[in-house]
Amino acid sequence: YISTPGNTPPNLTTQPFTAKEAVEKAVRFYGMLQTSDGHWAGDYGGPHFLLPGMIIVWYVLGQPPQMINAAQAKCMAHYLMNHQQTDGGWGTHIESPSTMFGSTLCYVALRLLGLPPTHKSSIRAIEFLQTNGGVLHTGSWAKFYLCLLGVMDWKGHNCVPAELWLLPNWVPFHPGRMWCHCRMVYLPMGYLFGVKYVYEKAEMDPLIAELRRELYTQDYTTIQWDETRHWVADMDNYSPLPATMKLLHNVLALYEQSTLLAPIRNALRKRGLAFCVEYMHAEDLQTNYIDIGPVNKVLNLLCTSHQLSSSTHTTTVEKNIILNHPRMVRHMMRCADY
Repeated sequence: YISTPGNTPPNLTTQPFTAKEAVEKAVRFYGMLQTSDGHWAGDYGGPHFLLPGMIIVWYVLGQPPQMINAAQAKCMAHYLMNHQQTDGGWGTHIESPSTMFGSTLCYVALRLLGLPPTHKSSIRAIEFLQTNGGVLHTGSWAKFYLCLLGVMDWKGHNCVPAELWLLPNWVPFHPGRMWCHCRMVYLPMGYLFGVKYVYEKAEMDPLIAELRRELYTQDYTTIQWDETRHWVADMDNYSPLPATMKLLHNVLALYEQSTLLAPIRNALRKRGLAFCVEYMHAEDLQTNYIDIGPVNKVLNLLCTSHQLSSSTHTTTVEKNIILNHPRMVRHMMRCADY
């Protein structure tokens, strides 16, 4: 933010000799740190699933420069490459050993930012991913973003039914009974899963075709997606799913794929999606489009762009993007938690 007009750094070659000079120098220092919209950004980052989510949503929305411009994209790529580990992967956060979750998201983000597959960072990342079985073994949130981008089929992701919001609040697994961040991320995820959102240019984009080749250990067209829903690398499997949870996921998969249940599912899905839209809109308004955190911030933005008609799409989405900046605090263009 030093380049912002008027935000010049204090003179480092002189020392203040009076209280007034010290205060003036301090004011100039804090003025240098003030962002262009008037606020002071807090630095609270570290997780490797924040910035990639923002980059993936930016890409599928058509790379709007008011969300990430060319200079910011370059700095973001620099930040991600700085945190690549010696084995070629990335951790779930900057102090974590490499995981398939962090590695998948960070590598995909770098490619979307323009890093070529021949770059040494790309070569090391591809080797790490391929050695560990490919992205079929990554974490569920990473799989979710891959589905949005069009480099994974939704059949490879466990069901995220929006219609669970229609259950009575006393039901133990009602989404509203989850921890606040979980439920507010489930909200846009339920909407995007429900509409089976996929990047509209996925089949025409050569970069998507390249990623489909780089991220898997077999031909993309031969993958039996439904068989991979529970796959996860050992390095990521901190809390293995119990058999009961896997059974419930399988029941939901049958519900999602059943032709017989289609009329009931479609009716409930329509109501569930409408609830999600209303709830997301309420959160956007209540938080001035900041939202509870950066994960649901960008997913809410994507939902908004999908849900709105073309006549109102541009203005509302641009407002959402612009008001997004207080959430997206960057240090070497990283995304902060809060």
